[in-house]
Amino acid sequence: MKKVPKTIDALPGTFMLTGMFGFIITAIYTSSGKIPLDYGVAFCIVFLIMLLASLKSIMPSGKI
Repeated sequence: MKKVPKTIDALPGTFMLTGMFGFIITAIYTSSGKIPLDYGVAFCIVFLIMLLASLKSIMPSGKI
């Protein structure tokens, strides 16, 4: 049997925008003291993971 390479569909652009804007807004709110530091760091990590996942999904699989 012939092996079929796995293909991963790219995540939608809104997913990347949500990750970027969420990270920036959370970082600003955390540094200004509007939200507590522990919540701010947790949200920054979540939005950063979202951003990295969207970047990974648009790159060719052989390059990484």
